[in-house]
Order: sequence, then structure tokens, then C-alpha cells
Amino acid sequence: MVYRVNRDPIIDGNRVLRVDRMRVGSFSKKHILGGTTSGYATGGSSPAFSNIIDKFPFASDANATDVGDLTQGRTNVAGQSSSDNGYTSGGYATSNIIDKFPFAADGNASDVGDLTVGRNAMSGNSSSSNGYTTGGSSQGFPAINEDVIDKFPFSSDANATDVGNLLSAVRNTSGQSADASGYVAGGGPPNINVIQKFPFSTDANSTD
Repeated sequence: MVYRVNRDPIIDGNRVLRVDRMRVGSFSKKHILGGTTSGYATGGSSPAFSNIIDKFPFASDANATDVGDLTQGRTNVAGQSSSDNGYTSGGYATSNIIDKFPFAADGNASDVGDLTVGRNAMSGNSSSSNGYTTGGSSQGFPAINEDVIDKFPFSSDANATDVGNLLSAVRNTSGQSADASGYVAGGGPPNINVIQKFPFSTDANSTD
């Protein structure tokens, strides 16, 4: 049996699909948050501040390998990812550094910009075009919590800009990213159970 459209065969007697031309309205590119082959862990303390960039594979269960260094050893950092690069922002003690390192090759990070406020214990978020650093606290006793939502571009190396505020000044939060929004969960002190959301499409404050 032969199937035809406007008298032209599209499936011949050998069940072969024959297409001369195809019209498609649009293609949508799905953003992949971070690399597709490896996970990364950066910084920390053990007990001194660490500048290590560790990489471990997704394809198999295996230990991480040291593949590079941050520009400065620090802990309590935030992480962001574009399709091509990993980012490490902020950290203790009161760092405003935005570091970038490549996924395509193992290598050291480079300092590509500054946060608007030096701080640590923040959370990180990523859209398809920007990285976000939210909340955190300054060094000192007592520590001063921040409510800042910082945004920096992936397309060029640049400083972050303050694009909004969290519901309250908070540190030790957890960050999550969807295609359209960033999320900031928990934090303290005092400890809160709030899940906050802020949009990627416009610069705005978070909502509960």
C-alpha cells in the first residue's frame, strides 16, 4: 500500500518514508543547567580555606578529581552554571568575587566580576542567560544578613547588579532554578520555612 498527500507518495510500497521538504513553525532550545557530563564542587574548608575545583563524572560512580583552582580559597560560596561554564560567587570571609571556570577543559578559574555586596552563606540560581546570588551575610559578630538578589550575565564578564530583594534578610538558604524562576528556600536566623520565588524574565523582588 502506498500513502499519498496531494497525489505525491509519502510512504512507498516498501514502507519507506519520503519527505522532500518539512515546514516547522519554531524550534525551542532547552536550557541545560550546567554541564551534561560532570558535577563540580568548589571551595570549602578543611580546616583552612580551600581553592579546589573538584569534578566527578555523571556516567559512573567515581571519586572526584582536582581539576583546577579558584582565584581565592574560601568557604560558604554560591554556585551558578551556564551551558559552558561554572561560576563560584562570594564566600567567607566576605568575598565579592565572581569566579568562572570552563566545562570544556580542566583549568583554573578567573575573576570575572564582583557582587554588589561582599558576603557568604548565600544561595545561587541560574537562568539560561544569567547567574543569581541571593541573600547571605557579612563577616563579623554578629553577622549582618542581606536581602539582596544579585544578577550577573553569562554572555560577558561583568559585575553583578542588584535587581531585587528577598522577603527578608536571610542567610544559609537553599537555591533552586526552573526555566522561568529562581527559588530560595529556608534560611535564618531565625529559622524560616518559606519558599520564595523571583522571576528571570524581569528584575523584581521575591514572593512567598
